[in-house]
Amino acid sequence: MKLDFFKMHAQGNDYIYFDFINIPLPKLNLSKLAITLSNRNFSIGSDGIVLLLNSTTYDARMRMFNADGSEGEMCGSALRCVSYYLSQKSGKDEVTLETLAGIKIGLIKDKEERLVTTDLGVPEFIKSEEVEINGLKGNLISVGNPHFVTFMKSLSKNIAKYQGHIIDNPAYFPDGINVEFVKKISKNEIEIKVWERGSGATLACGTGACAASFCGIEKGILSSPVVVRMPGGSVTVELKNNNIFLTGKVEHVFDGNIEI
Repeated sequence: MKLDFFKMHAQGNDYIYFDFINIPLPKLNLSKLAITLSNRNFSIGSDGIVLLLNSTTYDARMRMFNADGSEGEMCGSALRCVSYYLSQKSGKDEVTLETLAGIKIGLIKDKEERLVTTDLGVPEFIKSEEVEINGLKGNLISVGNPHFVTFMKSLSKNIAKYQGHIIDNPAYFPDGINVEFVKKISKNEIEIKVWERGSGATLACGTGACAASFCGIEKGILSSPVVVRMPGGSVTVELKNNNIFLTGKVEHVFDGNIEI
């Protein structure tokens, strides 16, 4: 069976996308497909796969699978990429998508610059108090998916790679958790290193940028809007009327087809 796909990334957070909006979804083991195609040495290589499916009410339904085959509730980077892709097809500047984390809206701010804003809804603290894991204190935040956010005085280059899996551990979080290591630069700017559950250390994470910004704003460390600098590039996060908005560029890398 041959499948058409396209690859996009947002600040280096890259996914392989399949458009099944107007065609039936083949009988596939989607978890196995994600594992196979995400392998950077033996296949296309990515942080996971994203499927666009038909929706009777909205522009599309989005499902995403991490590189380890696990299905995620949400992905801020993928949501922006999908919004831009659907906008290019339909000509609409506003796209509404179904996700496992609810209905999400993508707004095309600049088509030429491929600048997209997504409304990720209302973030919240999963626990009101800080928790401590492996000597690191942090807060548990939900942005449609769970995050552990820890503010630090300095960030080593590979802190996410070497510390992320220790926190994203079934002993602490049976369903896994995303981890953001955060350094404050100013009231309106932070640097973060990201560990994504199911994918490991990645160049960026849209929901992670939102979780880190929201945590800092609520604790009085930061003020909205917040520029979030990640290894793969920067995004801007705003908290308005309790909703959190993520803005950043997306890139279409290439189209292709693959025999599976």
